[in-house]
Amino acid sequence: MKVGMVFHKSPLAPPSSIDLIRLRAISSGLIRKGIETEVLAPVNHEGVMDGLIPVRPLNHIMKGHYDIIKTCYHFSIELIQDYEGPIVSRIVRVVDDRLPERDEKWRERLLSCQERVSQRASVLVLNNVENKIRWRLFHGRFLPVVLVPTGCPMQIPPPRKNPYDGKKRTILFLGSIAAPRMITIMNTLATRLNEARIHVVGLNKVHWYGTGEGGDIHPSIVQHGEVLEEDIWDYIYHADMGLAIATGPHAFDNDLSKICNYLRGGLPVLSEAPVVNNDLIYQSGLGRIFRFDDMEDLIANALSLLDNPPTPERRNTAMTFMSTEHSWDRRVEIYEHLFKTLTGSVSRQAACKD
Repeated sequence: MKVGMVFHKSPLAPPSSIDLIRLRAISSGLIRKGIETEVLAPVNHEGVMDGLIPVRPLNHIMKGHYDIIKTCYHFSIELIQDYEGPIVSRIVRVVDDRLPERDEKWRERLLSCQERVSQRASVLVLNNVENKIRWRLFHGRFLPVVLVPTGCPMQIPPPRKNPYDGKKRTILFLGSIAAPRMITIMNTLATRLNEARIHVVGLNKVHWYGTGEGGDIHPSIVQHGEVLEEDIWDYIYHADMGLAIATGPHAFDNDLSKICNYLRGGLPVLSEAPVVNNDLIYQSGLGRIFRFDDMEDLIANALSLLDNPPTPERRNTAMTFMSTEHSWDRRVEIYEHLFKTLTGSVSRQAACKD
């Protein structure tokens, strides 16, 4: 079996964002399973990721003899050319003619991609049930849907140097700032919580969406920018609390991969109510949920987590839970079964049970 992973931008950049981390984890996992896997992307020359994963220009879609093409995000479906074989399409969130509001800038294109997925894909992959319900509502039940949530590494590096200055306790915000309200909430927390400092590891991408700049980030908030995946763990290990803020009130638009990494590193999480990954916090017992848009509840829960840190035993239990139940290897197993189904190795009904 030969699988082509169609990615909408160059995958050869350093792995500092979840899209590249996920691509590398799934692709390398499939290769370790004995499935020949290549990444197809808008690059001019062939390359290799991590010394293991071949990267080919998009023209290989038609000459690479792939048994299956998998697209990774909405815009990837635009790149499949005239490929006629099975296509597994993955999208992060289902867009409609009104929601999410922050996608207004790209709405027409996103809707066009969804329509093409509905007509061309063999199977749709989504992260969560909330988006599955929305897909059924807007596109019907014709296309089989398989859920493959975000994962985390089974193995992580040991703690190294503390990247913080150590003057105050540390609240870590990991990942992109993707909505203006995230800045507002972090600024409020920074103003009200003098005993801790917020550190952001990721980029402010509010301008990418059609919602304006959303204001300036409070000067006491330390912005580290993007860092390599191998270095992210030091920020997690040495923090006191991980922060997860919703983009808005709708659960389908709040699947936050950062929660998986926080918990995998044993970091207690303070997360906002609409976030769909909050079930992991309940299951692991490592963190608290604050009510949506309730600053007083945010402050109270932040203080409680800082003043009552979890025991090492609870942290270790959460870390083991994430590595055994929610690793990337577990996600690869779903894809392996799905791909074997599409190539006739196992029952289609079993793999696409919906």
